[in-house]
Amino acid sequence: MTSHEALIFVSAWFAVFLILGQSVAIVLMGAGIAGMFAMMGTRLFDGLLAADIVGAASSYSLSIISLYLLMAQFLLRGRVVEDLFRVGYRLAGKRRFPLGAATIVSGGMLGAVSGSGAATSAALAVMAGPQLQQVGYTKRFAVSLAAVSGSLAAIIPPSLIMIFYGSLTLVPVGHLFIGSMIPGLLCILCYIGCLWVFGETKPGAAPAESEADAELPTSAVAAFIFVVVLMFVIFGGIYGGVFTAGEAGGLGAFTALVGMAALRRIGLRDIFDSLVDSVKVTSMLMIIVIGAQAFGRFLSLSRAPRELLAAVEPLLAQPTVLVALMLLAFFIGGLLLESAAVMVLLIPIILPVLEAAQVDLLWFGVMACFMISLGLLTPPVGLATYAACAAVRHPVGPIFRTTGLFALVAAVVVSLIMVEFPGVVTWLPSQIQ
Repeated sequence: MTSHEALIFVSAWFAVFLILGQSVAIVLMGAGIAGMFAMMGTRLFDGLLAADIVGAASSYSLSIISLYLLMAQFLLRGRVVEDLFRVGYRLAGKRRFPLGAATIVSGGMLGAVSGSGAATSAALAVMAGPQLQQVGYTKRFAVSLAAVSGSLAAIIPPSLIMIFYGSLTLVPVGHLFIGSMIPGLLCILCYIGCLWVFGETKPGAAPAESEADAELPTSAVAAFIFVVVLMFVIFGGIYGGVFTAGEAGGLGAFTALVGMAALRRIGLRDIFDSLVDSVKVTSMLMIIVIGAQAFGRFLSLSRAPRELLAAVEPLLAQPTVLVALMLLAFFIGGLLLESAAVMVLLIPIILPVLEAAQVDLLWFGVMACFMISLGLLTPPVGLATYAACAAVRHPVGPIFRTTGLFALVAAVVVSLIMVEFPGVVTWLPSQIQ
């Protein structure tokens, strides 16, 4: 079978099995192996694929994932999610707009803790949703705001998809984390502006007496301070050149364990469950990576990246148009697939094009993560939106209308700023010692 015939066959394979509901990792691996077998026959098994799988699974950059996941598990089992929102809610009082803004900021902090947009959206929908309704927001808008806030996990460090991007492009993960800080702040400010303009309130609603008037537990304040200091030490250490992103992950996991134990938030059973859950999530992500490696090897044998480079060669003189098209691909991928799968699927294909166009890979990585974060909010597979709706059993259709509006405004405002002023991404990393 020729390379073109194999590409058509694999594309059909990929589309059919994805529509049938197979997991992305299995579809990627199956499509890659089937395509290579169609082109090479039994020579496929002469050690070609095994080397790729072993190389992908033993990547140092990907080993960082398990450390940040373990840190997140310790903090989540220490119930700091509730504490972060309690403190933010207390600071906002019973005022409507400050409480909405506090929800968005809490979403950014929770994203830094959990690394999962879907998990953060679900948690905020349960915790913040009733409080937002209590001060006058409609239920639809409260759930929408929870989804929007949770989507920040894709752009707020330590974002897991940034680790994937760094491992695939060899861009230092620490530089990606630091480079995403200003864009993450811009996203938060943009969403707060949307809250001010598009906030939906109940007719005649007035802020009601709420738990914000109750005394805040000392343990909640202590947990809040601990998380803020932990994030400051981790990212301050990376920025100051004290340690690498991998070392920061190890320090964060150990400090989270000691801190939660000292605050008597976790016991031996919680530690065991955290380890188990971290291994499960890491294994799931690694299976996606291995599947994508098999698919990437097929693409390499089929010369698809080279043909793509030849096809877009006229656009190399117009890198802005080229980058816009590639970012559109990330956005569309975020609509349809899980974030990590989008990253490991697209980067091997477009990396030669990026290098030929001399695009700054650090800047593009942050932009790509931002586009994926928008995909978490928009149909048909906006995972953050679905997670928030599932947590409170709310129909997803009306929520998409609001989250899509937030995503559209952020896409225009934040994207234009990062395109016109790339220094908002590259300046901080350039200062790392």
